[in-house]
Amino acid sequence: MRVLNRTTVLTGLALLAACNRSDEPADDVASAPEPVLTTAPTPTRAPDGTAYEAGSWQVKEDAGGAMALYGEAQTEAHLTIACDRATNTLTLALASDASAPEAWRIDAGREAARLDMVPRDGQLPELEARLSPSAPVVRAMTMPGQSIVLTDPAGQKSQFPTHSGISRVLDACS
Repeated sequence: MRVLNRTTVLTGLALLAACNRSDEPADDVASAPEPVLTTAPTPTRAPDGTAYEAGSWQVKEDAGGAMALYGEAQTEAHLTIACDRATNTLTLALASDASAPEAWRIDAGREAARLDMVPRDGQLPELEARLSPSAPVVRAMTMPGQSIVLTDPAGQKSQFPTHSGISRVLDACS
C-alpha cells in the first residue's frame, strides 16, 4: 500500500505541474540589433603620455604590393611603410626636407634599430630606408597599443601609433 501511495502522490504532483496557468513564453526570439562595423579610434597619445603626430593609418593593397600610410586626411602621408611585390622590398619613407643621407633610430615596442635614410627621388621630399620584414622592430610595429618612434640625427622624435594593418604590408613581402 505504501508503494501505491507514493505513486499516487507523484502522479498527482505531475498533474498539478501540468496545470500551470502562466503564459508560455513566446517562441519569437528578440531580435538583436545589427552589429555596426567601425574602425578602432586612432590613439592620440603614446603609452608614456606624449602626443603622436596628427593623423591616422590607412592600409592599401593591390597586385603590385601593399602600403600603410600615416597622415591627416586630404594631405600627403607623413610616414609610409610599403612592400613592392615585384622586388620583395620593404621600405619606410618619411616626409623630410633632408637632401643628404642620415642615420635615424626607430623604436617600436621594446625593439630598436638604426635606419640609414636616404633622400628619395619623387614629387615630395622624403627620406627612405629599406627594412627587413623579419626584423624584430618591424614585427613590433604591428602590435596594438605600442608606439613607433623615429629619432632624427639631432635627437628630435616623431611618434606614431602602431597598427595591426601593417601586418598586411609585411605579408605582401613574404
